[in-house]
Amino acid sequence: MDQHEVDGALAGLASELESTLGQSFSAAAYGSVVRGDWLPGRSDVNVIVVLDDASPANLARLTPAVKSWHERGYTPPLFIARAEWARAADVFPIEITDMQLAHRVLHGDDPIVGVVVDPPDLRRAIEAELRGKLIRLRQAYVRFGTTPAILGGYATTSAPSLLVLLRCTAVLLGRDPGRFAVDTVGALHDILGPDADVLSDVIAHRRDPEWNCPAGVFERYLAVVRRAVDIADTHTQQGAG
Repeated sequence: MDQHEVDGALAGLASELESTLGQSFSAAAYGSVVRGDWLPGRSDVNVIVVLDDASPANLARLTPAVKSWHERGYTPPLFIARAEWARAADVFPIEITDMQLAHRVLHGDDPIVGVVVDPPDLRRAIEAELRGKLIRLRQAYVRFGTTPAILGGYATTSAPSLLVLLRCTAVLLGRDPGRFAVDTVGALHDILGPDADVLSDVIAHRRDPEWNCPAGVFERYLAVVRRAVDIADTHTQQGAG
């Protein structure tokens, strides 16, 4: 499976949805498949469908198209009513911000570009997610600190969601997070501290499911996440929410 095949599958999904729903929906792909850092077997193909009518009866009409899509190994789309989507920015600030950074319209009007995320909502969500991630990574370190193979799995599987949070942090701070991981790390390098380079090391091993992460590298990774928490928290004191 390569990018060309995925692009064809996305076009096919949009066509199937249109044959069922006509013009009563908007759809967009977002995330790594749009940024260009999608990894076969490791990354999801993310799609959101905004419906004029999200009633059970209308959703049931989509089952054949979504079943076919899922059987090909793709993540089922997200479905939300247009009226719900218009009021969702306060509860999905991270998701919407990251969508706005990398999305491609598949059908209808762009459902993402006009959504306004309130910075205080974004800041609170970033801090909450980072604090939770830090706690879980510390838990992993306590349990598996002497088992590099397991530490490697925790580091590489946590890196994509950490990058989402760092991209959103850059947006919150008025910085350009760029398109790729190296750009995001570079945008925050001056404030993430001396261990920021470890992010590039961890990210580089995403393609290697057998990576043995030395305890020292994992410790530096923890330090970067801890610093990211501090950045979000400090921004509160500067009046962000």
